[in-house]
Amino acid sequence: MIAGWYLSRSMAQYTWMVCPTNEFHWFPKALECNPDPVFLQATNIIPSQIFEMFPYAVVHLIPGIVDICSVGGDINELTACVSGEPTHAHHTFELLMDNYPIQIHVLGLSMFASFVAPFGGFLASAIKRAYGIKDFDSIIPGHGGVMDRFDCQLLMALCTWVHYNTFVKMATVSVPKMIYMYNLLRDDEKAEFLEQITA
Repeated sequence: MIAGWYLSRSMAQYTWMVCPTNEFHWFPKALECNPDPVFLQATNIIPSQIFEMFPYAVVHLIPGIVDICSVGGDINELTACVSGEPTHAHHTFELLMDNYPIQIHVLGLSMFASFVAPFGGFLASAIKRAYGIKDFDSIIPGHGGVMDRFDCQLLMALCTWVHYNTFVKMATVSVPKMIYMYNLLRDDEKAEFLEQITA
C-alpha cells in the first residue's frame, strides 16, 4: 500500500502514464492530452469520523492535523483550538491533504490485492485438483504453466475493472458512440428517435 501510494503519485506526473493512446510508432512522439481529473493534484478533506477510531493522543501525532473546538459548548461556533483556553472544548479533527485522487484509488486496489487476490491461487488450485492435474502446463520448468504464475491476476483484473467502471470512469457521450447506438436500433425505433429529436 505504501509503495502504491508513492508510485501512483510519481507516475501521475508523466504524460506517458496518464494520456491514453491507441497509436503504435516505432519512434514514439511526445504525448499531449488534457489529463483526466483523477491524475491532477487536488486538496482533499479527510473525513473526521476516521480520526474517532484512534486514541486522541495518537491522532495528535499526525502531521498537519487541526484540532477543532467548540467555543463555550456551542457547536455552531467552531474554531481551531487554542491550548489552555478554558472556553474551548474538543469537537472534531480536520486534515487537509494535497494529493492526486489516483492515490486514493490505489489504496483501495492495493488493499484488495493484499488481502483478496491471493485467493486466486486457491481458486486455481481447486480447478487443478478437480481435474487431477499438478500444473496447468510445463512451459516454465519447476513453476508449472503461465497460468500458475498469473492466478492472482484473475481476481485483480476483475476487481480493477469493476473499480474503474464504478468509481473512475465518467459516462461520456460522443458523436461516434451515438451513431453506433443509433445503428443498433430497429427501423421503427430509428423513426421514433428522429421524430423525438426534430420535435
